[in-house]
Amino acid sequence: MSIFDDQVADPTGWYHHCGRVDPGPSPGDSPDFASLLGESMPRARRAVLLSRVVTTEILPRLALAKRFVATRPGDADVTTEADTDEMVHLLLNRDAPEAIGLIERLQRRGATPESLYTGLLSAAARRLGALWEDDRCDFTQVTIGVGRLQQVARFLSPAFQHTAVSRPDPYSVLLMPAQGEQHTFGLLVLAEFFRRAGWHVAGGPVSAGLDPAELVRESHYDVAGFSIGSEALLSGLGKTIRRVRQVSCNRDIRIMVGGPLFMVRPELVARVGADTAATDAAGAVRQASGLLATRAKAV
Repeated sequence: MSIFDDQVADPTGWYHHCGRVDPGPSPGDSPDFASLLGESMPRARRAVLLSRVVTTEILPRLALAKRFVATRPGDADVTTEADTDEMVHLLLNRDAPEAIGLIERLQRRGATPESLYTGLLSAAARRLGALWEDDRCDFTQVTIGVGRLQQVARFLSPAFQHTAVSRPDPYSVLLMPAQGEQHTFGLLVLAEFFRRAGWHVAGGPVSAGLDPAELVRESHYDVAGFSIGSEALLSGLGKTIRRVRQVSCNRDIRIMVGGPLFMVRPELVARVGADTAATDAAGAVRQASGLLATRAKAV
């Protein structure tokens, strides 16, 4: 059974010739895809990449559980299936500013950043994955769409942070991808939720390739969080976590991990040496805060 439970409707034919409506992204709209494999990639390999690009990075972090988000009047999701269709079309065939234009129209209609993060954008992410799984888009096209989706998520940030908590002595969190993890979109959304909760955030997508042990040796962090998408990276993550605990200038640093692996196999949390795991961004803030509250009671 597919990991994507949404059925792809295509009444307009937008997706049938995916990527052919527009000749390609404009300069600066997407990363360099010269080294990426396209339609000639074996299907089994494409399935593995699919799970990393979409399942690992988009769904677990972007499809944020609504039960963790404070509900206020006006937070209801006012978007429709037609809006999702339009968003996916723009992500695949237009530039990011046009997708942002749709977001602005939906905001004028009453959609909030919370409802857009948890509704429209997560639905668009599932649709991108299903299109690739059905061989209606190739790896490059989906990755370009994900890149544009990342720009849309960043556009929502100022409004999302409007209600951010200000703390005189904030907790600090270092967010890092596991060594070898190439896709870091989820860390962007995760950082947004920690900042809104009043945390000082370091790392994130720009931290790929850095050594977390060196970072925790030089600066104090209350929590280190690691994102992982492949079981093949578990051994390396375990070594990284052990090293972080050994050299951290905060001898009581807490370690949190995230990714669908830990939701399906919770015993892996202990295997890599972490204190807890989270499956969505708002829940990660709750988990991290709970770890520090437990630490405070133990003192």
